[in-house]
Amino acid sequence: MKRLLPLLLLLLPACAGNEARLRRGGDVYPSLTALRAVHTEGLDYSREVYARGAAVSVFAIHGGDIEKTTSRLARRVASGDLNLYIFNGWLGAGSGKLHVTATRFDDPDAVRLATAAVLGISLHAQADRGAWVCVGGSNTRAASLVVRRLEDAGFAAETPCARLPGTSPRNLVNRAAAGGVQLELTLRLLDMLETDEESLSKFTSAVRLAAFEFVSTVPGTEIKQEIPQ
Repeated sequence: MKRLLPLLLLLLPACAGNEARLRRGGDVYPSLTALRAVHTEGLDYSREVYARGAAVSVFAIHGGDIEKTTSRLARRVASGDLNLYIFNGWLGAGSGKLHVTATRFDDPDAVRLATAAVLGISLHAQADRGAWVCVGGSNTRAASLVVRRLEDAGFAAETPCARLPGTSPRNLVNRAAAGGVQLELTLRLLDMLETDEESLSKFTSAVRLAAFEFVSTVPGTEIKQEIPQ
C-alpha cells in the first residue's frame, strides 16, 4: 500500500485539474451584456459569428478556455455551410468567470442566429465521469436522432438528459423555430476528441447527419449541405 501512495498523490492534482475546468456555483455576470460592459473584446474574449443562411445554427457559448474543445467541435459541426456562433474566453485558468448560462446569454448576434434557424445545436462540457454525451434540448425528436447517429458511430449517448435537460424556452439553442438540441459532453470525451482526429471526425459527422436528417423533414426547408469532412 505504501508503494501506491506516491502514485495516488500524483493522480490527485490531475483529477482536481479536470474538475477545475468547469465553473462551480453561480455565474459572475447575470448576462452577456453585463459581461461585455466589464471585459474587452479581442483581449479577454472573442466572438465568431457566421450567418450563412442555413436552417441549422451551431453554438459554443462557453468556448476558448471556458469549456475547452467545445469551440473546435462547433466549428467542425458547422463546417462551411451551417450558421455558427462561438464565444471564446481568453483569461486562462480564470476564464470560468466568463461563463454565462444559456438562459441568460443575450448577445444580439447569437439571438439572431438562433431565431433565424429551424434547429439549434449547442455544445457544452459537463462534469460526470466516463466518456459519453447527454443530449437534451427542447426538440426531443432531433435529440433522439443525434443519439442514434452518435451510437451508430460508436459513442455512448443518452436522452433525455436528466441532470442537464436544457429544455427552457429561454435557452438560446431553443429559440430556433423547431427548438434545439443541447449536447453535454464529459471532460474525458472532450479530451479524447481533442487528441483523436478520427474520433473527432466521426463525432461531428454524426451530429451533422442527424441535423440534416431532421431539417429534411421540415416542410419548406432548404438544405445546403457540404460534403462531410
